[in-house]
Amino acid sequence: MRESKSETDETNLDMDDEGDASVDLFEMLKTDHRHVQELFSKFEEADKRARSSIADEALAALEVHAAIEEELVYPAIAEVVEEEELVNEAKEEHHVAKLLIKELHKMGAGDAKFPTKFKVLGEIVRHHIEEEEGEMFPQAEEGGLETEQLSQDVVKRKDKLMQKYDGGKKSTKRKKAA
Repeated sequence: MRESKSETDETNLDMDDEGDASVDLFEMLKTDHRHVQELFSKFEEADKRARSSIADEALAALEVHAAIEEELVYPAIAEVVEEEELVNEAKEEHHVAKLLIKELHKMGAGDAKFPTKFKVLGEIVRHHIEEEEGEMFPQAEEGGLETEQLSQDVVKRKDKLMQKYDGGKKSTKRKKAA
């Protein structure tokens, strides 16, 4: 079982008959969603100094989460949902979010446009979460998505990606506040 960095990063782990940790795929993804939403809220309330580290954590979390969904989750869901457009729309929302993330990495936290761009990213992410949790995940479950192996693969991939970010704190290319 992996150690959680924070309460919001906890994953629902259950021990199976062999003593191996198993994880509920959709609960893990929803936990990621709650964590990022919390970071966007903290950013809004924070002073300029604190905003930089909050933004760094949020951007890293989004990059890891998007990679997991695009590489593993979406291809599996696409096989079981009837609405192909649902997965295609999610991929496009990721594309737009990644463009904003790239722009935010290039900006300094002290840039006057940074808070606005970060807020727009938050709005896109909130909309995306609503669609995933309200439509895509339920349809995938109804379609009989086999989550056991997928969950294990997601946990492994997430751990590997998080190592690149030093536990969510990757040294970003983004300029620091002046």
